[in-house]
This record gives sequence, structure tokens and C-alpha cells, in this order.
Amino acid sequence: MKPAHFRESAFNALYERHVDTVYRVCYAMLGNRPDAEDAVQSVFVKLMRASPVFSSFEHEKAWLIAAARNHCRDELRRWWRRKIVGMDQALSGRRDAAHFPQDDMTDCLLRLPPGHRLLLYLHYYEGYKPHEIADMLGMNLNTVKTRMRDARKRLRLELEEDAHEPGKTARRI
Repeated sequence: MKPAHFRESAFNALYERHVDTVYRVCYAMLGNRPDAEDAVQSVFVKLMRASPVFSSFEHEKAWLIAAARNHCRDELRRWWRRKIVGMDQALSGRRDAAHFPQDDMTDCLLRLPPGHRLLLYLHYYEGYKPHEIADMLGMNLNTVKTRMRDARKRLRLELEEDAHEPGKTARRI
């Protein structure tokens, strides 16, 4: 067994490497900063309790993304979540620009259902290919491709609706 200070420093290094990615995944699924921060904390607590052995950087990142997705999915299923208004909505859509890009595209992306947001986020913001996303999330490749196509279609509709608002211009995706 390794000394406690060694385990702590290894955990701190892993945390520093992946905290931003986990935060962005949680934010993409939950759509607001306080819930995303709580989810990040829960994911890293799960990591500490599970103490998995990772074979590579990509393996640890994939484990954390899958854990974040599963935790956020559980949070979205909770009955009380449907009864509350998010702080970001109450504060007129303020975003944490330091961790998640802020633009019209992001605003439209955050209006999509959580599953669609996650797939598009992983593909366009994190750079994963559909087969990597399928492996990471334990989904069929064709399911990922179909859902990404549907998500892009919905995002396109959101962008077109935004373009019809005064002062906005259409964007092509």
C-alpha cells in the first residue's frame, strides 16, 4: 500500500488534469453553474471511493466523463429538479465564461435536451470522434451517430429561431 501523501498528491494531480473537462460535461448536461459544481464534487468523491486503476490518461478521462454523465443523468431524473428554477435562469442567463464558452451557439446548445448537449459537447468542444464517444458512454455507434444528427438538427432550429430575433444574424453549423 502506498503512503497517504503519495495517494493524495496523485489524486490532486488527476484532479487538476481533469476538473475543467468534468465541469464542462456537467455544465453541458445540467445547464447551470451551482448544479455543475455540485456534480463535479460528487464525481471526484466517487473517484476517491472507487479508487480505480487507470491504464492511461485517456482511460482516466473516459472514466470521469462517463461518471459525470451518469451522475448528471441521475440528477436530472430527480423529481424535485423539475420543480425548481435554475439560478442561471433567475439571473437572466449569466454563464461562467471562464469554464464554458459564451456565445449564441452555446446559448442555443444549452437549450437542447441534456443527452443532445453532451454528445455535441464531447464531439465539438472536446474533439472526440463518434466511435470514441460510443465507447466512452457505452452506447452503440449507430445510436451515437443518430442522436448527434438529431441534436445538430435541433441546434440548427434553435439557431434559426435566434436569427429571427432583432439584431441577430444567422449562423451555419
